[in-house]
Amino acid sequence: MGERVRLWLLAVRDAFIILLPVTFIGVVVMVLQALLSLSAPQRVSFLSNPVWSASLNLELLVAATHGIFSVCLVAIVAIRLDRALVARHGDDDEIPEWYVGLSALVNFMVFTLVRAPLSVASLGYDSMLSAMLIGVASAEALRALVRVRGLNLVRAPCDTEVLFYDSIRLCLPLMFSAVTAFMLAHLLCAVGSPGPHLLRPLAQWAQMHHAGVWLCSVLATQVNQIFWFFGVQGSHVLSAYGSDLFLPFGAGYDNTLAYRPLFNGFVMLGGSGATLGLLLAILLLVRAGPQRRVGLLSLLSSLFNINETLLFGLPLVFRPVYLLPFLLVPAVLAGLTGLAVQLGLIAFTGRYVPWTTPPVISGWLLTGSWRGAAWQLAELALSTAMYWPFVLRAEARRVRDQGRAFAAATQAILSDEAGRMPAIRLQGQVGMIARALWADLQADLKRNVLTLAYQPKHDGGGRLVGVEALLRWNHAHHGPVSPLLAIVLAEDGGEIHRLGRWVLRQACACKARWNARGYRALTMAVNVSPAQLTDLGLADFLERCLYEFELEPQEIELEITESTAIPDSAMVDQTLRSLSQTGVRFAMDDFGMGHSSLLYLRRFQVHAIKIDGSLTREVLSNSTNADIIRSIVSLGRARGVEVVAEFVETQEQREALAQMGCDLFQGYLHSPPLDEVRCLNYFQSHPPIRGGRREAAVSVAFAQGGGLVP
Repeated sequence: MGERVRLWLLAVRDAFIILLPVTFIGVVVMVLQALLSLSAPQRVSFLSNPVWSASLNLELLVAATHGIFSVCLVAIVAIRLDRALVARHGDDDEIPEWYVGLSALVNFMVFTLVRAPLSVASLGYDSMLSAMLIGVASAEALRALVRVRGLNLVRAPCDTEVLFYDSIRLCLPLMFSAVTAFMLAHLLCAVGSPGPHLLRPLAQWAQMHHAGVWLCSVLATQVNQIFWFFGVQGSHVLSAYGSDLFLPFGAGYDNTLAYRPLFNGFVMLGGSGATLGLLLAILLLVRAGPQRRVGLLSLLSSLFNINETLLFGLPLVFRPVYLLPFLLVPAVLAGLTGLAVQLGLIAFTGRYVPWTTPPVISGWLLTGSWRGAAWQLAELALSTAMYWPFVLRAEARRVRDQGRAFAAATQAILSDEAGRMPAIRLQGQVGMIARALWADLQADLKRNVLTLAYQPKHDGGGRLVGVEALLRWNHAHHGPVSPLLAIVLAEDGGEIHRLGRWVLRQACACKARWNARGYRALTMAVNVSPAQLTDLGLADFLERCLYEFELEPQEIELEITESTAIPDSAMVDQTLRSLSQTGVRFAMDDFGMGHSSLLYLRRFQVHAIKIDGSLTREVLSNSTNADIIRSIVSLGRARGVEVVAEFVETQEQREALAQMGCDLFQGYLHSPPLDEVRCLNYFQSHPPIRGGRREAAVSVAFAQGGGLVP
């Protein structure tokens, strides 16, 4: 049951987030109204013109957004919950989502019409609690009703159009659900709702004990906050059931009951929950991420004590991490302000000040003194301090959840499923993360944020014969990102040619710098993604790099990765021929676990075979792997090519691979990947072999995270 309730709450929370644009439109209009009310009369005198008044009726915009909020909310809650239940149970999608939303809308309208006449209020914020409950109940009820055999009597032939078939079979379940809502609404009407004087006994008790202003103010804050936490406008609840807690409108201050100007001007700083302090804490503590973005978006409206954007965007609604300060901060401010009045630190003038008047200004106007403004500033500092640890906790949780979501998205993006849809076109969180990473990759590529690292290779005698260059992407927020992820995103986004050329040029430039230090004997092997072989200009680009950096073709070796199939097309064959004509060498990477290893040996001339790391890692413990490696070595000897073993991590593993006939070795036994400067230092302590034989290869690993620094 606990998991079920969690899904209900998540559906409600998601619905509020989805409706954030609707909320934001109304908030913008309310801020505009507040700005106009603060303007000098002559600046808004044009509004008195009948034409302008009719065309600039801002209340219509508020009614068009906030006035249909519950109508939208009930449908979205039902749809989100139904999708969550389908995902949780792994059910077939038996009910199209539009019927779930339609059922919720019908039930909500039936329930609302029975209880009260239709109005902007009954379809808007006043009915949010009803909308949430009906949305949840409608989704659960419809899923249960479609399984009732007695309600599946109306059926259309299975060969009819799907839309017509669904409409017919869902007629009785939707009708039964609406009738249930109708009966429940009448039952609640018969029971009756609490009267407007529900809280009068508490107010009278507080007055008898001479604690009216404190107790009533604190009680009003808690009623307001608790209902807002569940997405219901607390101010409307106070107006309907809590008027006895407050002095009559227009009355002067006394300590018998709560005082509206005190409540609006000194307790709800920034809106319900005194959230201006929360905003300040977020802006001071959080440098990036959704909390900061929502905070910046909400700042202007919160200055006018309108914080729906923050309540539904952060969100504070159904957000347990902020519940304690959300309840506590307004209560503390109410108590301290009442005490300040009793001690004579501030006094109210009785002047009417709109509740949308910004803090500091309202404090000055309400008290007629700088003390009121100073008191509000002190309250802002206190509320910021009280929210401070909770902002830190929420941000830590966000970072943790973001890390989990990023890991799951990375796994989904790198999945090797046949016919995988490009990640940047996926819907949901995976697609959103993929598109964000793709945008970051493009930006980082322009700014040269990506780098190369280099891992040495050694021959059977332990002599240095080369290095492998590994692509590195240190993301600004996620830290080191798998090179393979960058490659997949580049392939999905159609930019693999651009990225591949960047890597090739960087590798050639590095080789030229090494040549200037006396290491021309080393060969630079650049690993090429199969998708790059569709780049007809790749060979010309390579020749330009060789010329620009004064490299001999024999210094470059292209490793063709076998992690994905090499396209079988005339374009690829032409690219391979053109590359071969440049004089560079070819190597087959990830050999033995790819798609068509033996066919590729027939397709183009290979000078080296690199055994896949999944084979070499377990060579000592897996006899099958050992047999496969022996077969690859025999094939290499027959073809006259070198065999390279990667992921060599222990001396015993290296000796076993050497006995099987491997020629070159690469892995942490010799060295982890090094940056260019550290790699030069490594050359000095491990002088490379000189002249007379084919030298080592420096390969840019595009494939399967080979040789990644953990």
